[in-house]
Amino acid sequence: MKLFRLDGFGFGHKQPLKHSRPLLSFAVLLIIIAPQAARADGDMLANQPKAEYQARRQTLMSQIKDGVVVLVGAREEDLGEVGRFRQKNDFMYLTGVETPGSYLILVPAGLVPDKPAQEILFIPARNLIQEKWTGAQLGPGPEAEKTFGIQEVAAADKFFSRLLDIISSLPSRAEGRGQMSAKVYTIVPGGPDAIMSREGRLVETLRGVSPGLRLVDAARTIGEMRKIKSAAEQALLQKAVDISAEAQRDCRSAIKPGVFEYEAQAVIEAAFTRNGSERPGYPSIVGSGINSTVLHYNENKKKIEQGDLVVVDVGAEYSYYTADTTRTYPASGKFTERQRQVYQLVLDAQRAAEKAFKLGESTIASLKQVAVEFMRSSALRDSQGGTLDKYFIHGLGHWLGMDVHDVGDYSKPIPVGSVITIEPGIYIPEEKLGVRIEDDYLVTENGLVKLSAKIPSEPDEVERLMTVSGSRAAGSTKK
Repeated sequence: MKLFRLDGFGFGHKQPLKHSRPLLSFAVLLIIIAPQAARADGDMLANQPKAEYQARRQTLMSQIKDGVVVLVGAREEDLGEVGRFRQKNDFMYLTGVETPGSYLILVPAGLVPDKPAQEILFIPARNLIQEKWTGAQLGPGPEAEKTFGIQEVAAADKFFSRLLDIISSLPSRAEGRGQMSAKVYTIVPGGPDAIMSREGRLVETLRGVSPGLRLVDAARTIGEMRKIKSAAEQALLQKAVDISAEAQRDCRSAIKPGVFEYEAQAVIEAAFTRNGSERPGYPSIVGSGINSTVLHYNENKKKIEQGDLVVVDVGAEYSYYTADTTRTYPASGKFTERQRQVYQLVLDAQRAAEKAFKLGESTIASLKQVAVEFMRSSALRDSQGGTLDKYFIHGLGHWLGMDVHDVGDYSKPIPVGSVITIEPGIYIPEEKLGVRIEDDYLVTENGLVKLSAKIPSEPDEVERLMTVSGSRAAGSTKK
């Protein structure tokens, strides 16, 4: 069969086996400053010990013993000229390696008869001309092996041939109906755009060169590992939350009638950068008035008006871990009576869910039911006399980690070591009134620990903090 090389710019390119890695376009090079191979500091990679990544790889191989694990990293040009490079989360979780165009192969012990486990990282060879634009990069070899704490670091242009060699050395296993096949565990994307991703092109290429090969999605297994946060991960999440708390504090001083939503966003994201965050964990939401009732509104273009409520849903990312915090502020410095009533109901529903948490029993769905029933039992009504629980139109929370809606099975009880959000909300479009309060929680043997406790949510305290910065008179005069 004819084989094609997988290069750093996409899978399935019909290139000869003699590899010649093209340079980035001149325009891309002018705009992108490539990161160093990794933020390595002694025994640390991206602010976590190398031993953490090693332990994760070993754990994964202990759970996946009957096949090769293959992961594909991000390319620098995946985001074009507008994006700062960010490694794929699963790849980062297992390696701590931020080098663009990387690959990882893990071979569990004994998979190849009489052979120990293998860990092979593939990174691009150094390109001295390109480094005039990017700065010095770490190339394959012993120095990279020491830096990354990985058994072998080889050149990226050797990835596919090495993978085929390993696959060909695997013993075939019975898979039913007398068929024999080897297994490769990788990320198998779904949906109509799957083939456009690097993972999708890898899957299609492997199916083409080895029809008997069984490809298994590793996403669920890695997702369940990622759901439980180590002490190092917890510390990074706490840092992300603390940075977000600083942003919420600064935002309170910026919000006032006459100011545009994007001006508040600018203050928020300046606080992120000033405190060491690499980027927002997701597009910042600053929704005032009617926009407070739109769940994922992030255009942030409206002028904040007298009497508006402003929903501020923001999270800083720090070393690949993101916070997710939401507060609702009265633009005029004081809640109206109706606003305060709805705000207090949302806050009390959050507390009811917190109080209902039972280790080993509670799921996010069961906690939502507590919040819904609490809202339903309230005397507050809409203009038609209905209870306000019908305006709570989203889930109560989600896992939090490297993704803002992090990976992991939601059907199981919430485990020790996981981090969740609890974020009830009520959104009444006809009243232009939306309230959401969201906090981040670490699950411990002793129950929930609120990581975002520094961000005030009591209505009296919110009003006090909104007024101490000065008059709530009109701010910006922009048209």
